[in-house]
Amino acid sequence: MKITILVDALHSIAAGSERQIFKLAEGLTAHKHDVELVLLRDTAFTRDGFDFPCAVRTLGISRIFSWNAIKTLMAFRQQLIQQGVQVVHAWFPDACILAPALLKSSRLRIITSRRDMGLIYHGKPSWIFRRLAFRTDAVVSNSAAVAELISQQEQLPDHKKHIIYNGIDAFDTDSNAHEAIFSATESIKLILVANVKPVKRTLDAIKAVHALLVTGHVVELALAGEKQDATYVQEIEAFIAEKGIADAIHWLGQVNEPRRLLSQADIGLLVSDSEGLSNTLMEYMQAGLPVVATNVGGNPELIIDGLNGILIEKGDITGLADAIASLANEPATKTYYGECAKARIEQEFSLKAMVIQHENLYGS
Repeated sequence: MKITILVDALHSIAAGSERQIFKLAEGLTAHKHDVELVLLRDTAFTRDGFDFPCAVRTLGISRIFSWNAIKTLMAFRQQLIQQGVQVVHAWFPDACILAPALLKSSRLRIITSRRDMGLIYHGKPSWIFRRLAFRTDAVVSNSAAVAELISQQEQLPDHKKHIIYNGIDAFDTDSNAHEAIFSATESIKLILVANVKPVKRTLDAIKAVHALLVTGHVVELALAGEKQDATYVQEIEAFIAEKGIADAIHWLGQVNEPRRLLSQADIGLLVSDSEGLSNTLMEYMQAGLPVVATNVGGNPELIIDGLNGILIEKGDITGLADAIASLANEPATKTYYGECAKARIEQEFSLKAMVIQHENLYGS
């Protein structure tokens, strides 16, 4: 089968949806499909060259509502038809608009993706996607929560909705060297893997650390992620300085493979306002880390409260601190949660299953 994966741009292939795209292309290519990755525009990451499991090209479209976009994509559609491409799978907001609007034909099956709890609609209101539903053959969501949201926002017919969970590749933490990220021996060691921006509520985790320190716990928090919102980072740094807790907070910056660090932590945190199906949670679970996460988006599809982790309401800093303390005070429960989390990932969220489900959708 000839398949084109159309995306807005790639800034990395280390995590998130970009990692899923990489692994999907890798799996499809391994199954002897003819796959091409097409970028609407370049980034510094792609401009300098990068390893990808299939052919890659860029269309040079910077603005989607432009004559250049229309002319380029009309010519691109003819190329796809001439080359015998059967499926175009679009990822990210711009591609999910342009593919059905300008690439749809009787000979091209158009599939788009939704992977978050409404962030795709920021600057691109849901009515645009709703109007394009008749030119879209299928929409893939990565969680039931996302699928339910797009049903409401886009009024998508049931037969066009498909849920394919993220897949996660195997990773051997024991064979991957890692630097020490914590400094105290007898501390509660927490890790939060998320870019630093308001939607990830990094400050909530830091406030919970402060609350635990005040009550006499020895606790450290490692933050793995890029500082993406300067104003929010300043707010966080001001709180840390005011409370005098700098020694308990470890800024790691962007980490290309955070899984190599997870064996050093006791508990994984994810306290976001919104999530689709979080790769970070899946990586925590794969590493056997007990998790404390907010009860948002697809998180409860991964974390079963009281079985493989603890769910709290977003913004509940007291609840977050209490959950961390309860796990720290009950080592047997902490171990049990981690073991259950690891077993669930191994049984239900493999890369192989993710690739096969996409193949089945493309061929249906």
